[in-house]
Amino acid sequence: FGSRLPLAPDFRQASQGFAPPCAAMAVPAALLWECVKKNNSFMRKSKNMPTMSAEAGNLIGVHSAKFSGLANSKAVGLSTQTTGPKQTIILTLKNPRSSRAFRPKARLMTVGIKKNAKKGTAQLEKKLAEGFYRPDLLPLVKAKYAKIHMSFKKKKATAHSRRAPAAK
Repeated sequence: FGSRLPLAPDFRQASQGFAPPCAAMAVPAALLWECVKKNNSFMRKSKNMPTMSAEAGNLIGVHSAKFSGLANSKAVGLSTQTTGPKQTIILTLKNPRSSRAFRPKARLMTVGIKKNAKKGTAQLEKKLAEGFYRPDLLPLVKAKYAKIHMSFKKKKATAHSRRAPAAK
């Protein structure tokens, strides 16, 4: 007899996989962090080391609320992507649309960063500081960008002459 009772519209929508349309109905970041801080699939623990995290959107890979890509409303990540011989620098941000929070594949948004040091730094400043996204992480993002940029440089091969004496 219970199945013959008409369902209220709210229950009918919930049973069909309806996601709340606004961010106000989403889970607060502090509550989400309390749920995932003790145990989640991205944690990497080892002896005599801080707990690390492998989640996308975690800037330095440390398991903390400040850098978490899962439990922050504004996550920031900087990484490289290799496609064949080409390497690119990718900035990962949370998608600004609140409806994307309920779709795991569309939750994060990636932006390509220029490899030219001046242009790349300006692009990072525009995205993070001027847009009031995460100005507190801007120095860390710039430092990581510089390290990634240096890692792309290849060592120059020096040709040594056999006739000239070796320099000591």
